[in-house]
Amino acid sequence: MKHSFAVLALALLSACGNSAIPSEVQHVVQDAGGSVKSLCVKSACGHARQIVDLPDLENLKITAAGRVFVTGQQNFYEITRDAQGSYNARPFLSTGSGCSGMALNGNTLYALCSSGSAGAPTDMSGLFALDVLAANAVPQHIFSLTGMSLPNGMVWDAIGGYLYVTDGPVAAEPKIVRLKVDTANPARILMQETWLKTLPQYPNGLALRGRSLYTTLFNPSTAIGTVVQVDILPDGTPSPLLTLFSKGIMDDLSVAGDTLLVTDWQGDAIFQLALNGALLQTTDAGSFSKPSTVELASGPLFAAGELLITERYTGRGVWLFSPN
Repeated sequence: MKHSFAVLALALLSACGNSAIPSEVQHVVQDAGGSVKSLCVKSACGHARQIVDLPDLENLKITAAGRVFVTGQQNFYEITRDAQGSYNARPFLSTGSGCSGMALNGNTLYALCSSGSAGAPTDMSGLFALDVLAANAVPQHIFSLTGMSLPNGMVWDAIGGYLYVTDGPVAAEPKIVRLKVDTANPARILMQETWLKTLPQYPNGLALRGRSLYTTLFNPSTAIGTVVQVDILPDGTPSPLLTLFSKGIMDDLSVAGDTLLVTDWQGDAIFQLALNGALLQTTDAGSFSKPSTVELASGPLFAAGELLITERYTGRGVWLFSPN
């Protein structure tokens, strides 16, 4: 959720361990490795605590090995844990280089960051790549997106070989673009093209499951937000949008097994949807402060069933939501 979107939205509105979760708030999901866990996304069965104190955080991404990376308006970080069990943030970029969306392509982590040191709120047009296996690696600028007002949500489509990126809430031409990645070199972008025009709705977060993309849209004229599904058809074109859920202003979303985790930016909560849009669980309103991203955590830093949440604006830092 970028600053300009927050201003626009507010103006419009104002003119988990698995052994102690009550059965009525459990939803069983299956992870990519085939193990089954009970997921708590409700205040009655879980609690949140701040593990890192950082301002204006945006996206987070967890690698297959369990490493955690987060982006924010001031930098791009890796979250680590020391021998005493305290969590810390290691910055990668010079101060002022704000970042937004991230995506993983094997061992390559992509991040959308400011192309200049000023760190303008909507200038996330620089695509950076980080080799997560390289010792002392630093993000390298590999491409500059063009015709974008607010590059934001991003996912990697391994089948098609594309990065999909939303052009967010204050875009002159709200849309989803895609970047063709060189199959022989993940740090080389071959082309950029507009994949889906979304006016009058403005896309924000982005998630991918199979051949289905999920995004959060916001319509300024109605002040209504929706979670929608758009499939990548066999010829690479988008299917018609399928509206799954409506709820004020939402930010990012992620896939957790056969469900979606979504941040309720307006209601200061997180919630879980079935893939057909049915609301499964939600935390109480006010559980968080302007949550921007939620992801299912994993080892070795976290226990099965725990969730990681970032906050912006009135909130700050990385939060861990754990089952009671």
